[in-house]
Amino acid sequence: MNNRRTLSLILSLNIACGFVSAGETKPVEKPVEKHDSRIIASVEMPGYTKSIEVVGRYAYVGDRTGLHILDVRDPSRPIKIGHLKTGTYINEIRIVGGTAYMAGGFSGLVIADVRNPKHPKLVSMTGEIGEVTGIAVVGTTVYTSGSSKGLLTFDVSDPAAPVLLGQRRMQVSAPYVQVVGTTAFVSDRRIGLVAFDIRETKHARDVSKTRTADEAFGFDIQGNYAYIGDQDTGMTIMDVSNPRWPAYLSTIELPGFASSVDAVGTKAYVANGVAGVYVIDVTDPKTPTIIDHIDTPDRAFEICVVGRYGYVADGHGGFQVIDFAKTKGSTQTLSTQ
Repeated sequence: MNNRRTLSLILSLNIACGFVSAGETKPVEKPVEKHDSRIIASVEMPGYTKSIEVVGRYAYVGDRTGLHILDVRDPSRPIKIGHLKTGTYINEIRIVGGTAYMAGGFSGLVIADVRNPKHPKLVSMTGEIGEVTGIAVVGTTVYTSGSSKGLLTFDVSDPAAPVLLGQRRMQVSAPYVQVVGTTAFVSDRRIGLVAFDIRETKHARDVSKTRTADEAFGFDIQGNYAYIGDQDTGMTIMDVSNPRWPAYLSTIELPGFASSVDAVGTKAYVANGVAGVYVIDVTDPKTPTIIDHIDTPDRAFEICVVGRYGYVADGHGGFQVIDFAKTKGSTQTLSTQ
């Protein structure tokens, strides 16, 4: 009788505590319904593919050799049409008009003329600013992030001669940057999500620093919410409607390395390294749910979603196109607030 009471007490304590420390998220596991999403096209690239941007009928893909341009009018039959050799990794790409602004690793800020996609031309390469991995463009101003040199601001009124306007150093690497209004949000691998007031272009001021569950990497801000690839943990969601006081909402646990997020409507698409691509229903940002998973050939590093199609920079797997037409409603909750 005493043994039964002791066992009952131990089980009750385990259930009540769940071995989860204060503030952590306890997963709730349910079966995952399988879907018919398909990889409908795959294009080999000469180098490890890390970045992707899709604008109109063209996909701009970055690898260790430079910039590749593909015609994706028919997503099931992408055609390589142009290549610009830069001799450096292209970590992120932003297309504005006929100009490609690229985070060129240790070659810094790389700018190319892509008005003729069959014959892109190098315009300028600004080195000696540390490793550049993230980039954002607002009018004639470019913001870069990467090494501990932190957030750098450039005037690109003349793309052939960018002018460094300001710098805000950071303690560790700051992989990516996104600008919303007068605020630059930067992922910091030690702290989480950092916000800067950039109304004074030459002097970015600290606004807030908000910790994430792991190391913040690629992220996307849509509306009031930031969807953050939180490295080995999964995806973290914050309410950033007030940049001075971002509010943590939830973390959904995912396998692999969450390196990139593209949020579209009520869905967040996560490039998750060797685990492929996950589709998360974020209708309720406090209880995100997995609704689809696609296993890519190598390591999904970045994803760009346009309409029903997902375009993926897949490491040694090159360029992948996914048809998400069959993705359905919520089927699994991995974590709650």
